[in-house]
Amino acid sequence: MRSRGIRSVATLTALCAALAACSAPSGGTAVRGPLTAVGTGIQGSAISAWRNGWVKDFPETSLNFSPDGSRVGIDALSTGQAYFAPIDVPLTAEDIARSRQACGPDGAFSVPVAVIPLGVAFNLPSVKNLKLTPEVLGAIFSGQVTSWDDPAIALLNPAANLPDQAIVPVRAKEKSVLTRTATDYLAQGHSAWQTGLEWPAGAAGEEVRKYSDVASKLDDTAGSIAFLEKASIGSRFDTVLLDFGRGFVRMNDDALAQSISSGTVGAGPGGSVTFTPASAGGDGYRLWTVTYQAFCSEYSNEALNRLVRSWGSFVVGDGGQGNSTYFAGVSSPNGKALNQAKDRIEEIGSAR
Repeated sequence: MRSRGIRSVATLTALCAALAACSAPSGGTAVRGPLTAVGTGIQGSAISAWRNGWVKDFPETSLNFSPDGSRVGIDALSTGQAYFAPIDVPLTAEDIARSRQACGPDGAFSVPVAVIPLGVAFNLPSVKNLKLTPEVLGAIFSGQVTSWDDPAIALLNPAANLPDQAIVPVRAKEKSVLTRTATDYLAQGHSAWQTGLEWPAGAAGEEVRKYSDVASKLDDTAGSIAFLEKASIGSRFDTVLLDFGRGFVRMNDDALAQSISSGTVGAGPGGSVTFTPASAGGDGYRLWTVTYQAFCSEYSNEALNRLVRSWGSFVVGDGGQGNSTYFAGVSSPNGKALNQAKDRIEEIGSAR
């Protein structure tokens, strides 16, 4: 993945040099020109929604996005090969230090742009309102619980007609922040669970290559279960009611809004804005991850500053957030996080 991304970024070098020239009109205040972005693929659907709305508002603009991975995106921004980077986690102080040659003395910064909810979808049409705890889910994904009528599941679902049918966990091989979100949740019930960007060796079930393949595999496999983004779940699958310490909660917009509203807004290095879930045990549906975009504090000329400010302000504004919620199935960070993100973006090109 990384080597492919590096090759892709390398091919952008000449393009970016050309873009810098054509996005720098000699005068005026119009927002015009092309943007190049490199970064995490989990923002792909949201970026399409944002791009469509932004180009409609500013018809002399365009955006080319290369989903080569979060780390590749940070490298591209830091070397002037991308104008912004969609990323999985906030920039670190080291990232910012590395970006100063391309992004000016203050370097780059990052802001939250979307919340990606993760549900536990299952293919078992005979069962509704299925409830599972982190402990039981961990036992399923580790291969300790292998049948839907297992006593551990029956104890949580006494009224359900659970079939004597094999459970087939489905998981993606590719590294992803979504896997880290899922394994972090399982670790709440199993201290021995290995958390990270990849499923631990020996995890049960069937493996597909990419997260984008999970929904099809789930649809095709009776008795299967998988962690899946809300956008991919849609109305296609039923989802498990999960326990976050205050009873079982179904993933829906109201429950997500309840938990997102209590998220914590913080200050990262270089004037970055961070947004994190509140501690476990709070209200609402709490299985989600935050995704970010990284920008330079200043660009080579005011036309580029204006162009990037326009993009970033649209993304975190009402129009952009409405587009990504409706068309990409993601949720918005809370109002405080978005307001601070917008304030920071509006400082692009000005001395802080």
